[in-house]
Amino acid sequence: MTISNNDPSLAPSKELILPKMLTRTLDQLPEPYAIKDLSSRYIYANLALVKLTGLRSPDDMLYKREYEFQSRLMENETVVNEWQNQDRIVANGRKPLTMLEIHPEAVEFPYIVRKVPFYDDNNNCAGVITYSKNLEVFTLKDFAKGNTPGSLLLSKPDDFFSEKECEIIFLKLQGMTSKEVGNRLHLSPRTVDNRLMRLYDKVGVNHFDDFSEFCEQRDYNRYLPKKFILQQKVTFEKKLNRVR
Repeated sequence: MTISNNDPSLAPSKELILPKMLTRTLDQLPEPYAIKDLSSRYIYANLALVKLTGLRSPDDMLYKREYEFQSRLMENETVVNEWQNQDRIVANGRKPLTMLEIHPEAVEFPYIVRKVPFYDDNNNCAGVITYSKNLEVFTLKDFAKGNTPGSLLLSKPDDFFSEKECEIIFLKLQGMTSKEVGNRLHLSPRTVDNRLMRLYDKVGVNHFDDFSEFCEQRDYNRYLPKKFILQQKVTFEKKLNRVR
């Protein structure tokens, strides 16, 4: 939804007037979309992005840079500077950039952000298009069982398991051995096995397959424990780089 601003000095240049066909299409999509000019001002934002940022309407962000409005995703100045640096990398390098964003205090799901160059009719880079999508969990086992993808969760689905129990559950569901789990959690393999047996008793099962099925039914297979959220953003390029 593109909305005009009463201050003509903030209006985008003629070259950045967006085709109605484009904006009407993006308006209909459930995923968050935004378009920025080369100075990182928002010249388009759909309602899905407004909802993600916790704002009331596109008016709150259009023709503004991130530091000119308040969003629940902007925990500090470092986040804003990083986003604008990403915009410059995409615009100057004319190459897409993909990030993993994690904001556990603001959004229940981690999400993937992809930024790509936005070109004018003369094939000059005029800005950056940003697209966001929830990070989904979908394994070969899900495919075989006919399950649909589900978003990774940053909050426990319920209080049946404690946070410490969820740490063991998460690692075991990734196929790790008790020794590997112990190395990650600084526990002995025997301690991991003993705690796993107590989890079996708690659920009322005797085998890991049954325990795994129980966790899937309660969505614990989608929960990412807080211990494993090391930072807020990860950038994917030729290799995985951690961005602080």
